[in-house]
Amino acid sequence: VLIVPPEAAGERLDRFLAGRLGSRAAAERAIEGGALVDGIARAKSHRLAGGEDVSVPDLPAATPGPPPAAPPIVHEDEHLLVVDKPAGLVVHPGAGHAGDTLVDALRGQIAGGDPERPGIVHRLDRDTSGLLVVARSDEAFERLSDLVRERALERRYLALVHGRPRSRSG
Repeated sequence: VLIVPPEAAGERLDRFLAGRLGSRAAAERAIEGGALVDGIARAKSHRLAGGEDVSVPDLPAATPGPPPAAPPIVHEDEHLLVVDKPAGLVVHPGAGHAGDTLVDALRGQIAGGDPERPGIVHRLDRDTSGLLVVARSDEAFERLSDLVRERALERRYLALVHGRPRSRSG
């Protein structure tokens, strides 16, 4: 049973469940499978009031799977790693992503910062590929974090576009 917090008042049932179950598809399956709001089946567009009990039948516990294969390491020294993150790989654990992240693949090689996402000073979205700098020590994490905060760490992006964008910016 999930209890709807007051700050979720006004949120749609499907969006609330997607945030808890890790994906919109999982939320859809839960609603179609008989999720109940205070004992009543509701439409996915039902607006929550806050304080309700949302029961989801057969709600699977998040069990971590085996870590993914580590992506190619482009640069390695005693302070940091530069990894070539492929599209589709999540950087750090979060809702619905236990045991299948870059952090899990590099466990034991990286350190610094939040224990849930050690060494991560910036990230790339799941569907974005590219080079990612990861700290290997607390000192390296602090220095890299300072560079990111001061905007002194240069980042470059390349996007492939299909068709013709309506605007030159944005």
